[in-house]
Amino acid sequence: MKRVAGASVVLLSSLALLTGCGSSADLGPIPQQLGGASYALYFSAQSADIDGAHHRGRLVLVDADGSVSVLPTWGMDHGRPVWTDEGLFFSDLKNDYRLDETRLTTIASPKTDSQYAMLATSPSTVLGLYNLGFSDAGGYTSQVVVTTGDTSTLSEVEGGYYTTANCEGTVYGIGLATGPYSSTGDPDTEPVMLNQLTDTADGDEENVGLSAQARDNALPASAPCQGGTIFYISDSISGGLDSPVRPVISMWDIASGEYREVAMDAGPLTERLMRSDGIGYPQVSADSIRDGRLQWFGVSNSIMSTDLATGRTEKQFDVAGVTDEVLSSQASFQGDEVVVMVDSDGSNPYEIVRYHRDSGVVLSRTVVNFAPEDLAAGLFLRGFAVRP
Repeated sequence: MKRVAGASVVLLSSLALLTGCGSSADLGPIPQQLGGASYALYFSAQSADIDGAHHRGRLVLVDADGSVSVLPTWGMDHGRPVWTDEGLFFSDLKNDYRLDETRLTTIASPKTDSQYAMLATSPSTVLGLYNLGFSDAGGYTSQVVVTTGDTSTLSEVEGGYYTTANCEGTVYGIGLATGPYSSTGDPDTEPVMLNQLTDTADGDEENVGLSAQARDNALPASAPCQGGTIFYISDSISGGLDSPVRPVISMWDIASGEYREVAMDAGPLTERLMRSDGIGYPQVSADSIRDGRLQWFGVSNSIMSTDLATGRTEKQFDVAGVTDEVLSSQASFQGDEVVVMVDSDGSNPYEIVRYHRDSGVVLSRTVVNFAPEDLAAGLFLRGFAVRP
């Protein structure tokens, strides 16, 4: 089933990229290099509105003082930029991009229009995972694009992966069993599979484990992986909008393929840890684990902490945020900080707030110096990256 294709590099000026993008030039200078940018935001249309004929995405760089510069893109639903010590990586329907201290590198890389994840497997190499859809063989196909230097290489793997993790440079995906891994043919009763997606003997996906207990309802694009175990939060019932919710810490051993879970205990908290409608779904990132606890963002814009051994969960502190049926602020745990990208409801500007992840002390606050409707231009905030 695997198809592999390489792509050559094309170096384009930012002005050439701007052609056909309309009002993006009004947002500020077109970036020729990273400059003083501290943050990157990715805006995109939804898949159905990405046509390859119009620029339906934009990468927005934000300096610490709130000033911005913008690069138009062809759009990538759920596009997720990744920032390493060697540059900022992002993608769209037609290309992959690296923006560093000296130039913008654009690599021709045609692919589908919806991304699961983008993970840095080294400072100079990133892997993008894309949702291609049902295959002619009756399974489900994801595209894997590895970008390094001036080249991108595309291959295809079986399965769909809303949960992914980078375990010391090897990428794993978790999703509903499909194709050769299917055992029932019914999505409601299929097991969940853990597959290794990189560094396999033949370049295809390699099944590591299957579990009838695990549920395919978690969404982390970069789940933490520590000590050979992937951790994330899921609903162990997963019975639909009107069903009760039982949040658990889900854990996969990447060596044995064993799945286990620990029920989360909210103690005296009256707020729900998880909603059946998906609003405010718990967010974790690769650096969420700290001193035996999983720190996460959720519960009406709060930083939460769950003991990995007992499941005991506590609220650490409230943060700025906007979360409803349409909008969701985003949080990234990095070192001693948690950085919150506060989505905008249209009445307030976008802002980015850095907190000490243990005390909740505000370390900095950046207010983006453009009206929300101008910055988003009718697109959706999809991805957020912080300069390392």
